[in-house]
Amino acid sequence: MNEWNNPFPLRRDRSNLIRYPANALPPILRDIAFAVSESTSTDVAMAGTALISALSYCFSGVYRMSGKYDHTEPLVIDALTIAEPSFKKSPVISAIKRPYVQFTHDWNEQNKTDIFRCKAERKILESQLTALEKKDDVTANEIADLQTKVSNIQDNNFRRIVVDDVTPEALVRLLYENKSLLMISDEAGMLGNFNGRYSNNIPNLDLILKSYNGKTYISDRVGRDSITLKRPYVSICLACQPYVFNSMINNTAFRGSGLIARLIYCFPQSNIGCRKYDTQPMPKNVAENYQHLIYKLLHKKFTYSDENEIYLHFEGKAFKEFVDYYNNFIEKNLLTEMAFCRDWGGKYHGLILRICGIIHCVKCELDDKNPAEVHVSLDTLCSAIEIANYYREQAIFAYGQGDIDIATIKAERVIEKIKSKNIYQIRQNDLYKICRCTLFKNAQDFNETAEMLEEYGYIRRETVKTEGSNRSGIIIYVNPKIYNS
Repeated sequence: MNEWNNPFPLRRDRSNLIRYPANALPPILRDIAFAVSESTSTDVAMAGTALISALSYCFSGVYRMSGKYDHTEPLVIDALTIAEPSFKKSPVISAIKRPYVQFTHDWNEQNKTDIFRCKAERKILESQLTALEKKDDVTANEIADLQTKVSNIQDNNFRRIVVDDVTPEALVRLLYENKSLLMISDEAGMLGNFNGRYSNNIPNLDLILKSYNGKTYISDRVGRDSITLKRPYVSICLACQPYVFNSMINNTAFRGSGLIARLIYCFPQSNIGCRKYDTQPMPKNVAENYQHLIYKLLHKKFTYSDENEIYLHFEGKAFKEFVDYYNNFIEKNLLTEMAFCRDWGGKYHGLILRICGIIHCVKCELDDKNPAEVHVSLDTLCSAIEIANYYREQAIFAYGQGDIDIATIKAERVIEKIKSKNIYQIRQNDLYKICRCTLFKNAQDFNETAEMLEEYGYIRRETVKTEGSNRSGIIIYVNPKIYNS
């Protein structure tokens, strides 16, 4: 038997993609990303992606990054991490989410007296209004005056930051009460709620789409008052398994609406098989610094009362560099590498602006400066481009997954079976029996997959005669190098 070569990848090999540039993050974020990666023995890209998306919540509705006079972007990042069940998505997401959950609890505890007082005042006035309307001698002016007093009471509810499994109807109510939310979970199944899971398969993506840019949303439903959301924002930070992503990338509603183009993607590198149990736990000071930073940012967000967003601007050199990068790279790249994800590529320069704004605001917080009084520097732009370029490659890879045909999926299933059974040599009929499932109609269908695997270098086949018979069969020899990949 001749020496084996490495098999040709059935899909684009993600191991050739650039590594996540965690060093481009500001200090405290960089520290927590590496600490989470170390303690969970995962690719730092998972923690970095969750960080940048969750952090965007802290600035949504407060700041916008200005590219030029007629182009600004809110600091909202929607992210999706795609990884197998054993990639430890849950502990990574939990570590990033923890201070947001704790801050919500602490804030509500500290402000519950004011919240109850506000509710009581409203209830008293509403009772007075009901009683007043029943009087025979009441005037329209008296009713109008009391109604005005009721409407002037500022809504003061228990705050929510994190949402997990939420329906479109519940999201409207939560955004009405909170203005912005962080949808963070290690499962992306909740997006099915917006794809018609509870509405006779009729997609309801309008609010999710508008909350990416803070566009006004009006909900008119029979049986309840009209609700107007002036500037709703939802930062999405989800993780899912590959089969969920495959259904999303090929979903007409998700693809056609532009939802797929709004997401940044992370396909983390695998280190399964060489992970250690006794990893370095997260240093206490790193966790405390991260929580302290998030608490400071959230406190400023919760106490920001201005209806208008604050605009951030580039310094001269940074603006010139951004214009040059757009004209000489981004636009041309839409005809080459990003040609097959042009809808995503059309938002790429906006992504850079969003990441720029987030990094700028964090740097200013660490330096105790007001983000609005400091121009966004060239150094910040370079960091943002470095991070955004990682997501550009990930998006090209992600869109490529949507073009995978059934033949590739069948071949992958056979390889999985071979590896799970530790097979090096087997009769083709026996392998067919092991792999028999709804994917293969019959033995001929399986033979076509075997031919594909042989063509790609995963197996070699040899026709041999059955001992004591004139009938022949096929022996499959498995490339041993598949066990190293």
